[in-house]
Amino acid sequence: MSRLAFPFAVAASGRSATAEYASDEHVRQLLELLILTLCRERVMRPDLGSPVVQMVFSAGNGPVAVALPATLQAAITQWLGDLLEVRDLSVSFDEATAVLAIDLEYETLASRAPGRSTLRWRLG
Repeated sequence: MSRLAFPFAVAASGRSATAEYASDEHVRQLLELLILTLCRERVMRPDLGSPVVQMVFSAGNGPVAVALPATLQAAITQWLGDLLEVRDLSVSFDEATAVLAIDLEYETLASRAPGRSTLRWRLG
């Protein structure tokens, strides 16, 4: 079964681009959606999301930054634990450039394929 791709795109056929459910690409897209969603942003699922977007407006080395790896790990396990297993998660902040980097290594459970996702945001 296929799902709409993230970000939304039009395929060569003129239809909406899709990703097969639980495929490596689908899992990567779900990770990005989860990390970029604010907690309480979804009305029917207020606990879905992470505080990453909130860090855009805060200091990168404060209490939120210290708690961010544990919060991300918990959110990924809760919402995507049936699709992937986190192998390594690191969060770093470069004060000189004000860039927050999230490096995530995981294994997709359906294919047992290793995956890596790196997300970077400029804060401030």
